[in-house]
Amino acid sequence: MQRFLYEQDYRRMVASSGNRLDEEIKELEGRLENDGYVYRNKPFQLYPRVVILSSSDREWIRREAEQLIDILEKVIRLYEEDPATRQYFMLDEAASRLVRIDPGYQRKIRISRFDTYLVPGNESFKVLENNTDCPAGVIFTGRVNKVLRQIPSLSTYLENIPPLYEEGIHKPDAFINELVSVFAEFSPGSRLRSMAILQLENRVSLEVKEMVELLRKSGVEAVVTDPRQLSYREGKLYAGNQRIELIWNKINTADFIPLLDDSAALSDLIWACDDLAVCHVNSFQARFITESKLCLAYLSDPAFRKHFTDEECKILDKHIPWARKLSAVSPEDHEGQGMRKLFKLRRKKLVLKTAYDIRGEGVVIGLSTSQEQWEELIDQCWNKPFIVQELVAAPEIPVPTGPDHSLVHKKFSADLFMFGGSFQGFGSKLSDELKVNVFQGGSKQAIFSVDNSAAESRGSEQTACTSCRNCTNTGERCS
Repeated sequence: MQRFLYEQDYRRMVASSGNRLDEEIKELEGRLENDGYVYRNKPFQLYPRVVILSSSDREWIRREAEQLIDILEKVIRLYEEDPATRQYFMLDEAASRLVRIDPGYQRKIRISRFDTYLVPGNESFKVLENNTDCPAGVIFTGRVNKVLRQIPSLSTYLENIPPLYEEGIHKPDAFINELVSVFAEFSPGSRLRSMAILQLENRVSLEVKEMVELLRKSGVEAVVTDPRQLSYREGKLYAGNQRIELIWNKINTADFIPLLDDSAALSDLIWACDDLAVCHVNSFQARFITESKLCLAYLSDPAFRKHFTDEECKILDKHIPWARKLSAVSPEDHEGQGMRKLFKLRRKKLVLKTAYDIRGEGVVIGLSTSQEQWEELIDQCWNKPFIVQELVAAPEIPVPTGPDHSLVHKKFSADLFMFGGSFQGFGSKLSDELKVNVFQGGSKQAIFSVDNSAAESRGSEQTACTSCRNCTNTGERCS
């Protein structure tokens, strides 16, 4: 059963810290702002909140997240093999051409993130979105977690519990190592020497600037460029005069799609990818098929369950919320009038999502919308690449706020980072809003898990829970 550990210890730490905790956070927030740890060029509020999961909870989350990413890889194969699947995703000719390009490596989703809500009291999480184009946080998540551990009061609290599992996401070289691994598969025997990170002109994020510095320190010459400024000549791709061997396409698919309207502007990039003259990460299959919100509806739709094994269906039922594409489901439905009426009636229980969006900007929560507006949106979006998804209630956690550190319940998410098909650890966002998003007034917290192997090597003699005295959570305490 999923539980948060050491909650009583955490609350005692908050209660005993007094004004010292406020001073520690203010000092750290100032350092963060000076060092550029901001979102959309705005500093974010830092809360002294960490969540501790048991090693067993981490293990089932790891196992089932890795099963899910394998299912997404299967969807990509189905798109290639099954005409009904291809039709379902509603890709236009420009996008269809891109997903036909062989990326030169087998696993198409290399760097990704599941945005989820943990379901308290159950071994379950619900996937709100698959981020398989170019997820944010692959560098900064580890930095934020490190920063939280540097708050003296939190540091003391963490030192008095068993050791924590050191996740891949805690180390910036995990992201770089995955890029190097992809290139080794793409060009066996070659060493990655130069690469480009794609960003729209004048929209370079701070995390990307940090990536460039880390890549250069690791021996990879990296540049940031707009894809329209690339040139393909004599079988090689260039950014200015620099040869480009690998591309990390850090332009969200929602922003990349408008660039396809000018095919000539992207022709050099596309030709180079088509000729396997450059390694493009993530693949266009990941960016247009599994990144699409339609993929969530596809995985939920009974019409396509025949493509999945019984075990895969169990995983989907457990972790994928109910969702449907905004279209007729059968000829007998008379252009979808039955489903359309149902979607309108269930406004308070549904969320409307466009196929590609960023920062939650393409998400409409029925509960926050008038009935009239909701019905208009359903009609406007019908037979277009939109889905309705079951509204999943965000879990809440007590967070110390205000001068008296009173505990206020805030909603939180759990982001599951995946590199090369393997689980790399957690990110997490806090919010008072229905949309739990840093870009819409949210903040960050850290989710860690206990490392049982490290606890054993440290000589822990605890054999039962010392908090409730009832469970068998060896070496750990529940809340």
